[in-house]
Amino acid sequence: MILALYAEDPPGETMSRPKIQRTVRELALHPDKGALTLICVGDTIVGYAIIIYYWSNEYGGDIAALDEFYVKPPWRGKGIGSSFLESLAGTDTRTLKGVQVEVTPANAKAFAYYLRHGFTPVPNRHLFKAIS
Repeated sequence: MILALYAEDPPGETMSRPKIQRTVRELALHPDKGALTLICVGDTIVGYAIIIYYWSNEYGGDIAALDEFYVKPPWRGKGIGSSFLESLAGTDTRTLKGVQVEVTPANAKAFAYYLRHGFTPVPNRHLFKAIS
């Protein structure tokens, strides 16, 4: 599913199986950093989310950064992703101050989806410098 997400929304970094394995291993060893959550309908895995936690001085508490969020195409439009987003803060053991998402500039559909679910653009811009 992770590779499918990057195939559907290609701008940005390339994804590889070694990157995925490092992420799974890191979150398994350090659950305080985040979680890889499978989204299921019954016994069927229909999506996933990678959530990364960090403390924000600006907001005065923990933020859940929704690093990746994917629902398989046949399961979209059925309220599965919406239910996951609505339950995100309520199912977390932390006292979250907010949830953050990123959307690639070309993905207008995802941007509109998050707006419908109460997310709003913030005035700050996201910048990044690769170290290695």
